[in-house]
Amino acid sequence: MSTMRSLSDFGFIKNRVFEAIVSTYGADGMPNAAPMGVMIDDTHQLIIRPYTKSQTYRNVLLRGCAVVNLTSNPMIYYKTVFKDANPDSKIPFEWFERSHLVDAPKLKIVDVCIEAKMIKVEDFEKDRARVLCKVEKIDPIVRTYPRAYCRAPFAVIESIIHATRIKVFLSNDKKEKAEELIDLIKHYDALTRRVAPDSAYTKIIADILLRIEAWKARLKSE
Repeated sequence: MSTMRSLSDFGFIKNRVFEAIVSTYGADGMPNAAPMGVMIDDTHQLIIRPYTKSQTYRNVLLRGCAVVNLTSNPMIYYKTVFKDANPDSKIPFEWFERSHLVDAPKLKIVDVCIEAKMIKVEDFEKDRARVLCKVEKIDPIVRTYPRAYCRAPFAVIESIIHATRIKVFLSNDKKEKAEELIDLIKHYDALTRRVAPDSAYTKIIADILLRIEAWKARLKSE
């Protein structure tokens, strides 16, 4: 699909945050991918907001580019957030392939890949940056039939996103904010067990809750 297509054609609206998976290459040439919120500045510019201590941030500064991958598959979010859920604690190498125009990998198993080059980096929050990127290429959408709507996949994605923030809040002694998000995950746990019992979705949220308990226990022992 031509880069002349507008980002708004893919559902992007200014001043709204959309969830995506950002993939990059490290200094050693190994691919990395991590979910994060993205926005648009205009119809051909994307904004990503990585944590400044993250591998994604280091890789974007190093290579000056990234690929923004769009998917609604919760398993992809899960295995790119929790690397240890994969064999050898690494995202499967076969998930990646080289991009056409930027020095960053794209994910082969998503719906849309947006290749982008960094324009500038600004401070956003205390521990996050705002990276403005120019879209260089948009790969084709994987076209499928419309699917019946189940609330479970989206509950799982919300739980994964909350979990990444909970870990940061706990480590920064923001326990009240962490507990608010933990309560939301527990709500999604109950919802998922009701609408998709004994599924991969219930297993993912159960794993997230176990991880949160482990994070809390580790902080207490320090």
